[in-house]
Amino acid sequence: MKRLREFDVLKGLSITAVILIHVTSHGVGTFDPTSTSYFVYLILNRLSQFAVPTFIFASCVLLSYIHGDDFRTITAGGLKAFYSKRFVRIIPPYLIWTLVYLVVKHIESNGTVRVTWGNYLNLLLRGDGYYHLYFVVVILQVYILLPFIMYVVSHLKVRFRQILLISIGVQVACYYLYEFYIIHYFPRGTRLMIWYLAVILVGVWIGENYEEYCKRERHVTIFLPAALVSGVLYTYFYHLSNIGQPVSSGIVNLWWYIYVSSTPLLLLYISKKVNIRFFERAGQLSFGIFLMHPLFLFIMNRIYATVNVILYDIFVFFIIYSLSYIITKWLEATPWGKYIVG
Repeated sequence: MKRLREFDVLKGLSITAVILIHVTSHGVGTFDPTSTSYFVYLILNRLSQFAVPTFIFASCVLLSYIHGDDFRTITAGGLKAFYSKRFVRIIPPYLIWTLVYLVVKHIESNGTVRVTWGNYLNLLLRGDGYYHLYFVVVILQVYILLPFIMYVVSHLKVRFRQILLISIGVQVACYYLYEFYIIHYFPRGTRLMIWYLAVILVGVWIGENYEEYCKRERHVTIFLPAALVSGVLYTYFYHLSNIGQPVSSGIVNLWWYIYVSSTPLLLLYISKKVNIRFFERAGQLSFGIFLMHPLFLFIMNRIYATVNVILYDIFVFFIIYSLSYIITKWLEATPWGKYIVG
């Protein structure tokens, strides 16, 4: 099956947004909320929030495109082949980088966080090795359940509009299930696969019907205004909440859901039109870049000098992106690279 370059580009755009989120996050909390700098950081940071849902969406589309026919029936052999291939690319790097970031936490806390087997296992199970590693726990959940989701979607026999409505209904139901029940056991919903169920279901349908979907590019006319309007409203309500105004979390989450669900669909269309080799290659290296870039951000923050903050952050963005890109590319060429960067 031919490689679909648009998914590499899509992941390349997403990993760029991930780095942008992490570089700009401090500005949202430290700049004067009435300053121009604050609003620049706020807009960049909030409008980049599509990154993780888009990674999940891209994985679901691509895996369903490749394996959709394999899981029209569930077999033990099919599951074993799918899981072994997926897990060997994600579990060893997760084990290694959780240990790396435990050491980073030890340094950050001036020794308060101890490097012990107990701490390591605790962080590993909760996805709390560092602020970005929760994504690995989420994608593991997706991989475990994806064959069964592919099986269900392949037997629904629905059109794109219908899967959109179904995914919205399922997501709303899961949101209220979480808010009224699951939240008592898992206080951070972004650690759970059900938080992203809409993009997963739509992604699986698109993957199983990719040629048909691509013939109907007019769909983008719906996603463009949806992404623009929801992005503006999400940023606005987040800003009000950030400065202490009474804003319902349900309102913020509503616009967040619409924004991060429509943007991947819009970016998939754009990715087929963009012919920038850098984003394509960054997408191919995206997991390794994702794993290691906070380490370089931590180092850059430790050597921070008294300079213009904005200029320094631009410099940091390009340095940590470049280092992560180059080192991941080098590691991938080694026999043991897949155990470190996937």
